[in-house]
Amino acid sequence: MNPVKTLWSLLFRLFPCPVPLGLHQVGSPGPDSPVLVTCNFHLTLQRLLRVLRRDGVDAWLLVAESRGVNVWCAAGGDEFNTHSVVSSVKTSGIANKVKHRRLILPPLAAPGVRAADVHDQTGWKVSWGPVRARDIAQYLSEGKKRDEPMMRATYDWKERLDTGLGSLFPFYLVGALGFAVLAPTLLPAYLWVAAACFVLFMLACPWIPGEHGLTKVLILDAALGLALLAGEILWPSGTFPARVHLVIAMVSLLVYGSELGGLASTMPSDLDPFMAKLGIGAVGNVAWAGTVRTELLNGYRELQLEHERCIGCRQCYQVCPLGVWEMGQDRRAVQARPQLCTACRACLVQCRSGAIQARPTRLGLEHGLG
Repeated sequence: MNPVKTLWSLLFRLFPCPVPLGLHQVGSPGPDSPVLVTCNFHLTLQRLLRVLRRDGVDAWLLVAESRGVNVWCAAGGDEFNTHSVVSSVKTSGIANKVKHRRLILPPLAAPGVRAADVHDQTGWKVSWGPVRARDIAQYLSEGKKRDEPMMRATYDWKERLDTGLGSLFPFYLVGALGFAVLAPTLLPAYLWVAAACFVLFMLACPWIPGEHGLTKVLILDAALGLALLAGEILWPSGTFPARVHLVIAMVSLLVYGSELGGLASTMPSDLDPFMAKLGIGAVGNVAWAGTVRTELLNGYRELQLEHERCIGCRQCYQVCPLGVWEMGQDRRAVQARPQLCTACRACLVQCRSGAIQARPTRLGLEHGLG
């Protein structure tokens, strides 16, 4: 693997870092070996190959188009989609390598890749693998069966530091360049204060009050603001020594907290629905206004289940990263934990009968949704 691309994809995850599409052999796969599908983001492919080789997995690995973006973000932005997988199956020659016709996809691809459509267009069935690559070997050894932890996303401290580093480092770097040009004497203070705030915020995040990243950081900024005010009162001569550090910390935390919800599959985004309310349709390949996801987050739509229409396909239960859905005693879906929903749309995309709908709310009707 290219070390330059590895570093780039690690620190600048907001920007695409593609690898060639195609079929990889992992270990010594044969005609009965599993076929795994992933995106063409450099870091994802590198990490997945490392885990599979470490665990001694023999498999075919199909790298599908995601425009060089990771699975979760690309699926949410419709860049890792049904067409990507269908195209890879038809052009890779995998049909000549295996006897079976089953693909194993990462469940975080479910907002973009519709399993039923892949089957209709290729004849290949889709199974949803475990959320984390480290569970793939166990999943395969146990007959492609997932227990509950394999199905649900987490956001532990390692994951927070990892995703935060890749997404927030560009902002940190821009801040450093700004201080270097405009206030070079303050650059050392910025470098250590902003870095310390990042590490401490990501580590302490679960214990800070509030369900959203922006809520959490506003609480912290309020506390720092009070400390700043107290310092100005206690040092009226203007020699308050921690003034600069507190201001840097407040601004840095505001950036980190605003972006937090967009980094994890376990939290709703704060920034996206806010941008949609401002009427900003998109920046680059990131769409906001007019998308079902932001309309759900802004309360213009809500997920509704037509219980009688449900056919018990279990797809909503299989793909929800947080376990919002369960299967009832009548083998039909039940929205058991709606408060956990992050509006990822996976259940909406995968529902085979159309029983799950994103219907306009009264607020949505007031904003012109029909």
